[in-house]
Parts: sequence; C-alpha cells; structure tokens
Amino acid sequence: MRLSSILFALGVLLLFFPILIVVPMSFSADRFLGFPPRSWGLTWYRAYFGDPVWMAATFRSLRIALFASLIATIAGTLGIVGLGRIGPRWRAGLTGLFIAPAIVPNVIIALGVFILALSFGATDSIVTLTFAHAALALPFVVMIVGAAYRQVDSNLERAARVCGAGPVRAFLTATLPPILPAVVAAAIFAFFISFDELVVALFLMGGAETLPVRIWNDLRFEINPTIAAISTFFVFVTTAAMALAELLRMRTIRKLRDI
Repeated sequence: MRLSSILFALGVLLLFFPILIVVPMSFSADRFLGFPPRSWGLTWYRAYFGDPVWMAATFRSLRIALFASLIATIAGTLGIVGLGRIGPRWRAGLTGLFIAPAIVPNVIIALGVFILALSFGATDSIVTLTFAHAALALPFVVMIVGAAYRQVDSNLERAARVCGAGPVRAFLTATLPPILPAVVAAAIFAFFISFDELVVALFLMGGAETLPVRIWNDLRFEINPTIAAISTFFVFVTTAAMALAELLRMRTIRKLRDI
C-alpha cells in the first residue's frame, strides 16, 4: 500500500513538474527565461496584456472556442437524445461515429479537414476552424451528457407528453433540467478543447493566428518569457474552469441518484 502511494505521488509530481517550473519563471523580471529567477516582477504579464498582437490572438481563440463549444454542446445533446430513441443495434454504431474524433489522431483529422476545405476554397477561414473544433469537442459532450442522460427516468418525459406537452416542451421541462449541469460541464470542456487546439489550426489558418498558433510560431524563433506568463495565466483559468465542470458533473450524478 505504501509503495503504491509513493508511486502515485511520483506520478503526480511528474505530471505537475513543468507547471512548478513555468509558474515561478512567469514572475521573473529577467530578460531571458531562467530557473530559478534572479529577479521578480510582473514584467511579462504586462508585456502580454499590453501587446495588441497577443491580445488579438487571444480574443480570436476565445471567439472560436465560444462558438465551437456552443455548436458541439447543442449538437451533442441533441445527438444523445436522438440515440436514446433508436434501436440498440444502430445506437452502438452511431455512438462510435460520434466518439471517433477523440480516437483518431488530430493530425489525420487536420489533414482531412484541410483537403476538404481546400476543395471548397475555405482554408484560412475562422468559420471552417470553428466547425472543425466543434467536431473535436463533440465526443466529450456526447460522453458527459450521455452519462447523465442515461440516468434520467424516461417516464418523466412520457408523463409530460401524457399531460399534453409536445416533444420539444416535454424535453425542455422534464428531461433537460436534470441533465443541465452536465450540459454546462460539457460546454466548459468543449470550450477549452477548442481553445487549446493547435494542430488543426496550423493546417487551416495561414494569416490570422489563434493563441496556440501564436505561441507555436513565437517558440520557433526564440523562447520569449511572455509565453511563461501566458501559460501560467491560462493554467489557472483552465484549472478553475475544469474544477467547476467537475463539480457540475458530480452534482448531476448526485441529483439523478436522488430522483
């Protein structure tokens, strides 16, 4: 038991070790990255928030992630509802189709989307990238919302239909409220999957850079200390958002168990 605890602690330390290095370096006032920092300050945070190029890439990524998560959440939730109303033989195959983007390597998806976009003249398009990111986030929405939907008593929606509600109203009043925390959690996951995505954006975006592409291009020529500040800032933002998503997911599970 003690050996397994030690191995677990070492594994966690290995995973978090890069963060433990990057965070202190982000508060360095030195001209070049170094560990440990010789002087401290908020120089590189001011450089990030005061640079219009970095801000443009950040807001571009935020817009793409927002719309991609919205598309993935709506499509995934409706897809789960549709899967619940078809036979088990078709359900297994369609579920695998929904989850496929999480299994196929991103570089293969990026190449396929690039070839398709090239044939339609839709490369270097934010709209194309948004839908590609939505497809990458869709499996996680299906898995999170699907787990909650399977625990909902189908008699609730049937009772609403008996009482005179139409299909849409029955879903909105009887089925959606119990799974709503899971839907919100799925949307948060989808948002950050899109926000952090690099490979597809490298294939599709030539001129307008997303934040991951901007970081990648910057690292090709020099190790800019601003990147440490950006990484630290978004590590904390992502951790807080993922913690919120996990709390919502656990709340959904407890709520559905009490129904």
